[in-house]
Amino acid sequence: MIVKYDEFLSKIPGEVTEVEVDDELGKYISEMDEADFNLNRRETRRHTYMSVLEEKGRYIPADTDPLHDVLKAERTRELMAAIEKLQPQQKELLIRVYWNKELQKDIAAEEGVSEMTISRRMKKILK
Repeated sequence: MIVKYDEFLSKIPGEVTEVEVDDELGKYISEMDEADFNLNRRETRRHTYMSVLEEKGRYIPADTDPLHDVLKAERTRELMAAIEKLQPQQKELLIRVYWNKELQKDIAAEEGVSEMTISRRMKKILK
């Protein structure tokens, strides 16, 4: 049986992840999802708390610009799509430089290449 998760296992917001599970576990997960859905449905018919909307990302504070948020989300989707097109070595270098904050000179020394080589690789990735 295939179980779909839209937030739980996904690395990218909005992406659906499919996981193969045995039928017994799949049936149990389906029953839990249905019970959760029914519980939430009963609750929202009566009232909606602002804290629930905030947890689900549906509450818009007064000091935000919804258009800016939509454009930012779109740019993030485009960036993630571009990163997915990179080769594995390019992704690793990008992660090391931007997420791990490693210096290009340290990466170059580790790989046994010049700092200029790492700089050129980064320019190619960003292009």
